[in-house]
Amino acid sequence: MRVQQVMFPSGQVRCAADLYLPDGVDDRAPAPAVVMGHSVVMVKEALGPHAEHLARAGFVALAVDYRTIGSSEGQPRGQWLPQWQVDDLRAGVSYLRGRPEVDPERIGLWGHSTAAGVAIVAGVLDRRVRCVAGQNPSLLDAWAALEKSRGRNQLGAVRALLEQDFERRLQTGEGGTVPALASDDPKLAGYIAQSEELFPTFRNQITLASLEQVLLWAPVQLIHRLAPTPLLLVTGVDDPVHAVDEVLKAYDRAWEPKRLELLPVDEFGLSIEPGLGQSMGLAAEFFDQHLRKAPRFRPSPAPEEARARGLRPEYHMAAGAREAS
Repeated sequence: MRVQQVMFPSGQVRCAADLYLPDGVDDRAPAPAVVMGHSVVMVKEALGPHAEHLARAGFVALAVDYRTIGSSEGQPRGQWLPQWQVDDLRAGVSYLRGRPEVDPERIGLWGHSTAAGVAIVAGVLDRRVRCVAGQNPSLLDAWAALEKSRGRNQLGAVRALLEQDFERRLQTGEGGTVPALASDDPKLAGYIAQSEELFPTFRNQITLASLEQVLLWAPVQLIHRLAPTPLLLVTGVDDPVHAVDEVLKAYDRAWEPKRLELLPVDEFGLSIEPGLGQSMGLAAEFFDQHLRKAPRFRPSPAPEEARARGLRPEYHMAAGAREAS
C-alpha cells in the first residue's frame, strides 16, 4: 500500500487529501475507488484506519480535508458548511476520475457521522457516484436533532447567539467561533483530547456564521432521491450521539436498493477496534458488490445501429418469414 499527499481544486481553493493506493494498482490495472469524508471539522488523518481497510480490500481511497479544515486552503478557518462539503466530495470524484490508477466509472462515497449526510446529498446530485455508504449517520435533520439533544431552551440560546454574531459581522466584518464538539461530557472530552494529540492540524472550533447554515441542513428530506444509487448505513444500537432512531427514520424514507446494519456498539465503537474492522468489512463488501462486481451501465444504440448490429430480433423474424414464404 502506498499513501500520497495530494491537492485538488474545489470552488476557489484547493482541498488536501491522502490518497491510498493498493499494491498492484496502476494505469494498466485501474481499481474502483472511494472518496471518504469525516464529521464536522475532523481531519483526514482520522480516516487513516478506515482508508487502510479499503485499500487492503483493493480499493483506491481518497481521504479528504474539507475547505478551511486541516491542511486544506480557505479562509476564515473552521467553517462547517455542509453544502461546501458536498462540493468537496464531488470535486474528489472529479480528481479520482483523472487518476490513471482509478476506474472512472466505479467510484463510491463513504462518510462518517455528519459526513454520511454529506455523502448522501452528493450522491443525490451526482450520478457519477455509483454507491454511498454512511457510518454512524448523524444530523440528518439538524434542527430536529439539535432540538431533541439540547432542548428547546438551549437551542433558543443558540439562535440568540447567532443573531448577535450576525449583527457583529454586519458591523465589523468579523464573526466569532465556538467549539465544534462540546467538551462537557467526559467521554467526548477524552475523544477531543486524543484527537488534538494524534492530529496536529485538528482544531476544535467552527465559525458561528457556518453554524447558521448547519441548522438548515436536512439530508433526510432528499434521501429517497438517491435511488437507484445503492445505499448502506451502518450504526450502533446504543449511541446517544448518532441517534439510532434518527438513522432508522432516514432509512425508512430511503428507497431501494438499500441496506442497514446495526452493530452492538456505542458512539465510539465504530471508530475503534473491533467495531471499526467490522464496520469497514461491511463497507468493503458493499463496495465490492456495487463497484467491482456490478455490471456497467450501457446506453442503448440508435435505432439504425441496433438494426445493423442485429440487435432487433424482429428483423430476423421478418427475414425468416419471407424465406419461408
